[in-house]
Amino acid sequence: MTTQFLTETVTTPVNYNCDVLVCGGGTAGVTAALAAARNGAKTMLVEHGGYVGGTLVNGAGPLHSFFNLYHAYPEAGKHQVVRGIAQEIVEKLQARGESTGHMEQKRGGNYDSVITLIDWEGYKALALEMLQEAGVQLLLHTDVVSVCKEDDRVHDVVVQNKSGREAICAKVVIDTTGDADVAALSGCEVEKRHQTTSVGMPFSMQHVDMKRLVAYLEDKQLITQLVSGGKLSEGSQAIRLGFDLKKVPEFTQFMEENGIWGPLGYSLHDGEFTYINGTCIKNVDATDAQALSDAEIKLRLQVKQLSDMLIRYIPGFEHAYLSWTPEKVGVRLTRIVKCEHVLTLDEIVSGTRFPDEVFLYGFHDCAPRITIRDGKWYGFPYRALVPVGVEGLLVAGRCVTREWEAHMSTRNTVSCMAQGQAVGTAAALCVREGVLPRNLDVQLLRRTLREQGVFLD
Repeated sequence: MTTQFLTETVTTPVNYNCDVLVCGGGTAGVTAALAAARNGAKTMLVEHGGYVGGTLVNGAGPLHSFFNLYHAYPEAGKHQVVRGIAQEIVEKLQARGESTGHMEQKRGGNYDSVITLIDWEGYKALALEMLQEAGVQLLLHTDVVSVCKEDDRVHDVVVQNKSGREAICAKVVIDTTGDADVAALSGCEVEKRHQTTSVGMPFSMQHVDMKRLVAYLEDKQLITQLVSGGKLSEGSQAIRLGFDLKKVPEFTQFMEENGIWGPLGYSLHDGEFTYINGTCIKNVDATDAQALSDAEIKLRLQVKQLSDMLIRYIPGFEHAYLSWTPEKVGVRLTRIVKCEHVLTLDEIVSGTRFPDEVFLYGFHDCAPRITIRDGKWYGFPYRALVPVGVEGLLVAGRCVTREWEAHMSTRNTVSCMAQGQAVGTAAALCVREGVLPRNLDVQLLRRTLREQGVFLD
């Protein structure tokens, strides 16, 4: 079939001017906007959805991870290596009864020594409050559709929403869209890497007898991860639970056919299995509308099938029902932006440190198969957030780091939160100093981050 093209002439009003424009209000975008505004920049945040939080509240599991892998490497000692705004958020949620804080793994500590559970609705509200307090202007239900450049520098971003098309003029733009939408539209060198990973759709179930479930799994020796002890309210106990259903005959064929390896999940409230991660489709290009639509359909049917099977076959689920599915499919990897430095797996597992590092990180999602050597941590260089060839643009989140096994560290939620604080702070300093992100004094950035609670020692 021959593709037909429609040519339009569109006049777009420039309705907004700001110092820093953050595109994407997800895991990295929230901390980026907070950091930029707190450092004196007139900041605007545009977000596709009707709330902020992104993957953090739309399908991510526990926050991985603020700490090093000291359970697997006791000689390394226990160290909290991610702090700053990410830690501030946890403390505020915990004070409101909406986070367990940092909980020690009782079983499976060679994967992650400490996990941090948060209430999604609590985080949505807190993030909005913090952004408003910082003076960030929010524009929700808004998509980026075009970018205007002059001499390779981004100066306007065109968005589409219920008001129609409108442009935003900014001195520095931050791409935290996840899919590197702004970077791709800006002409950055990007590469699609979806072939290396999968998409999924977590879900929640109510009326689950967690004590009966854990007892059954213990009896059948199916538990792979276990954390318990934290609680959000009286009468309930938070539980992180991983279990291997492939060993249950009724589930074996279903899980093998769909490439499912879990599930993993956790319970935050009495009678609720808050998060169940047990679905999977491989090799989905989530930047292709039809492929993404097909994946949504298949995953929602997988969720229904798996929840029905849990009710039918697993003790503790007898009276349960499916109570929540996310707004959209959970995507790990789409476009990767070529930046001034691309972190490699070897640099990560070797615990490499960099003169321009803007935070430290000690978690890898493939542990215990892949870990940072000796239970230490690696530095994340500022250059890894500066795209090649386009000026006035910074990137953060799951659109950095090319190698799949390197990306399995950098894409995780706590890393993205730290990346966001780094680029938001950098953008504000660029505006204040009158320089491009590529030319920013990185030692000034590091001093500022350290003064604002980021651990760099």
